[in-house]
Amino acid sequence: MSHNLEVLENWFPAGTAEGERALLERVFVYVDELKRVLSPRAGNPYLLVGRKGTGKSAIVEFAVKLLQLQQVPAIILRPKDIPTSDLSDGDAMGDLKRKFYNILLSSVASKLSESPKGILVGDNAILYNEAVNSGNRSPDFIGRIARSLPGIAKPAIKADLTAVYPVLTSVVAADIQRAIANRLTDKRFHIFIDDTDQVANPEKPGHLNRVWGLILAVRDLASEVPEICAVITLREEIWQRLRHEGAAQRDQTDHFTNLVVRTSSSDEHVQRIIETRLRGAAAQCHSNDGLYSPFFEGQVARAPQSPDPRSWPDLILVRSRQRPRDAIQLIAKLAEHALAEKRSPKIDEQTFQSVMPAFSEERAILFAQEVSEEFPAAMEVLRSFATANYREGGFRLAAEDAKSHLRSITSSFRIEVYGRAMRPDRENDVFEIWRFLYNANFLNGRISDDREKDGYRHINASNDPMLVTKARWNEIQGMLWEVNPAFRDFLVSRQADQKAKTGLPTRKSRLQRRASSRRD
Repeated sequence: MSHNLEVLENWFPAGTAEGERALLERVFVYVDELKRVLSPRAGNPYLLVGRKGTGKSAIVEFAVKLLQLQQVPAIILRPKDIPTSDLSDGDAMGDLKRKFYNILLSSVASKLSESPKGILVGDNAILYNEAVNSGNRSPDFIGRIARSLPGIAKPAIKADLTAVYPVLTSVVAADIQRAIANRLTDKRFHIFIDDTDQVANPEKPGHLNRVWGLILAVRDLASEVPEICAVITLREEIWQRLRHEGAAQRDQTDHFTNLVVRTSSSDEHVQRIIETRLRGAAAQCHSNDGLYSPFFEGQVARAPQSPDPRSWPDLILVRSRQRPRDAIQLIAKLAEHALAEKRSPKIDEQTFQSVMPAFSEERAILFAQEVSEEFPAAMEVLRSFATANYREGGFRLAAEDAKSHLRSITSSFRIEVYGRAMRPDRENDVFEIWRFLYNANFLNGRISDDREKDGYRHINASNDPMLVTKARWNEIQGMLWEVNPAFRDFLVSRQADQKAKTGLPTRKSRLQRRASSRRD
């Protein structure tokens, strides 16, 4: 039966699009964002925005595969394809936009020269190969490249998408083909720029302007060449910083707001991704025992320090932070641990309880790293919730207790949000911290609702992003506030450590330990 876990590992690898290209065609789960990024508006690049691990790169990779199947030219540019050595820290926005425009065209030429035969022919092939070999970025040469791009664009051909990608239903495939055809011109050339924020070092002053410079350069190119369909991916944290810190670019932020496409972030979407992979793994194992039974022991298990059993799907889902990558990595770690222990042929409760404390701590560390620029004290704030006043049981806080805790930690150590120091005597600052934790999916609301199976429903930033404000205090008071389950096992470990370290050992306890050691 350990063979089943080895198969499971193959279907749940590292959890990044880069490490899953061989699997992508078999496990991609359709999202509405895919249809949108296949048909951006003429002259306007779309911004595909989402937190780490929510599937931005997977959407881009699959979109390119679909376009290429229909013989539409499409390329992906990543940070390694966009050299920034010519940029200076003191460059003004106009200089950054101009430099990135030239770099962008040169990078497109380089990427196209690597493309399969058929995209570049005749004079275009000669021109692009010359651009790569010479590194020429003179205005005249760059202009020649820009003028050549419309000749690369091609119309989509009719192709049976479901025959090549059986993960797509006929309805979804037809929807996608309509999206690809939904442009003013039949000819298109798609440019995807992935991990855009990595062209800058956000820790350096002014480097966010580099991100703006690249975005504006892409917009200029798409405006000049209407055949170009451009999509830029950005982490949610970087987009929020561009909105908060780029006062000089506020008009640009407003312009791009309607061009933002956010990645799906819901339990239902993550569940579909898990089930798609489990279905593939079970089929490879020739099992008809359902999705979880070939790999997991029993139907339920308990989390560390919890007396309540929960189903395997629920245990995994609530610890994913609504991020597919987290769910994939958790199942990968469970399978790896079970195989290493050689104790059980399946993942069981003991495996889960052994893996979760370290996995939960990793989520806390990753969270702190993701928001380090916007919220430098993130790790200290997370740790503080080990000692919060959970009078409602579990990791649930009454609204007044949540506000009191946030005010107290603001008195204990320095907290900055988007570069501004928070003060405990300013109530708006307490709400600012609360709002950040809410938007970051660390603290979520829970409200009674008789229509729901469990008698309540959760409220998070994806369904009510403007909830946490002083003006809506009455609504906030009507909710309980829960720590995201992904972090709870880490906080449980913190509580156990603090309990063990409370006070110095008494003389009586030392004598008892000595007597016990002599008996042993």
